[in-house]
Amino acid sequence: MRGPARGVDTGHINGENTVDTELSTLAGVAAAAVVQQLTTSAWEQIRSTVGDLWRRRHPERAETVLAELDEARQEVAEARRQSDGRSEQAVLDEWTNRLRRLLAADPGAAGQLRQLVEALTASASTAGQAPSVVMNARASGHGRINQAAGDIHITGR
Repeated sequence: MRGPARGVDTGHINGENTVDTELSTLAGVAAAAVVQQLTTSAWEQIRSTVGDLWRRRHPERAETVLAELDEARQEVAEARRQSDGRSEQAVLDEWTNRLRRLLAADPGAAGQLRQLVEALTASASTAGQAPSVVMNARASGHGRINQAAGDIHITGR
């Protein structure tokens, strides 16, 4: 049997599904945006969108997830009052994993999650907060990766 036609993206790099990698990255970016904005005026938008995500995909769990989001908001507020970065990181890790599982079960949720990230990033910008930047990259062989959260100028080969 022949391999894929030249130039066809099979969705795999070194045995890892690139779609899974993209969704995992989205889960991390979305969780970071959510946790960063939990104690801001964007709270109602976050709660509404997260509720919609679960009601559409797992309606039986929606109210539980919303109660857990309420708890996360309280935990983050307390962590910030106490300057407790570990506790805030634990909330971030929890929501990253939760969103990753949601996207693994239903990749169609990605569009709504991307919209939330865009809205929260815009909200943070208008509120004078610097939006968080999360970058992930993987190269193999002779690959080269250049990432920047702003302008980047590359010279040489």
